[in-house]
Amino acid sequence: MKLVRLLPVILLIASCSTRILSRSPATSDAPVTTVEQFKARLAGAKEAEVILIGEGARLDLTAEPTIRVTVPVVIKGIRASDGTTPSLVHRGKPFPMLMIGAPEVRIEDLKFEGVETDSKKDEIISLNRRGIKGVYEFPVPRGIEIVARGVFISGCEWSGFSHAAVFLRGNSSVYIEKSHFHHNQRWGLGYGVALHEQAQARITASRFNWNRHSIAASGLPGQAYEADHNWFGPNHNDTPLDMHGGKDRGDGTEVAGRRVHIHHNKILSTAVPIFIHRGIPQDEVRIEYNQLAHASEKTAIGYYNGVTTKSVRGKFVFERNEFGAD
Repeated sequence: MKLVRLLPVILLIASCSTRILSRSPATSDAPVTTVEQFKARLAGAKEAEVILIGEGARLDLTAEPTIRVTVPVVIKGIRASDGTTPSLVHRGKPFPMLMIGAPEVRIEDLKFEGVETDSKKDEIISLNRRGIKGVYEFPVPRGIEIVARGVFISGCEWSGFSHAAVFLRGNSSVYIEKSHFHHNQRWGLGYGVALHEQAQARITASRFNWNRHSIAASGLPGQAYEADHNWFGPNHNDTPLDMHGGKDRGDGTEVAGRRVHIHHNKILSTAVPIFIHRGIPQDEVRIEYNQLAHASEKTAIGYYNGVTTKSVRGKFVFERNEFGAD
């Protein structure tokens, strides 16, 4: 029965990606190679149009405000023969490069480059001790922000975003596959994929390393994510996977999202647990069929905000995981 309760979210996200894959994109014009061409193509785009980013192109968005995607289009990079992808470069200002406001947008084969690849841990702790909230004393850019449903991301690389590489809010959803998230590690922030409000996500067949939290969520009612068949490297500043609780938000509840399903991943980080219970899920947290570098469940799973094994009993499944992976 517990597995059945997970299926609606999984099927919802899967159905979104199926609709995207089944569409017949319109023929694209010549690949864009400049920021002005990219903006013009987006401004005049029709539904399902393919906007190609030319091989070797490097679009510097430093001088641009957030670019809004308001039509369901495909934004796709042309890979070079050596496998490298075109780049979109961020300017380090505290707003996203792209705002995805249309449903079923596809983003494929692009490199998103931020400017803040280090954690600034020592500097931030020093500022905190002086009564300054140090985490915001440096640029906190996002890669993209998603406020629409059925967004699909494949084959992309994300680094240098001190807040979040991919940030979801509202009643949004995303399917992410075959992507690489690294060096998004600002101390106190630093997310590969982050969910807020009623967002939902499935992240599969991707790689994560040198992030603070690789996948995180604010834990509001209705939030859910599934992480499967991913590789989480040994270098994380905090738990690779996360779901906040009500005490973190200060909203007087213990709610930590609706559901989390973590399965068939390889997770090599041992300096911290792979997941910490920071509240009580509305439905359940299910962690199964993973290869873990941790030696036991006792070190792999943590508890915070007064949450105990007793308080999550009946809402936490941890089974069929292997320990001692390398």
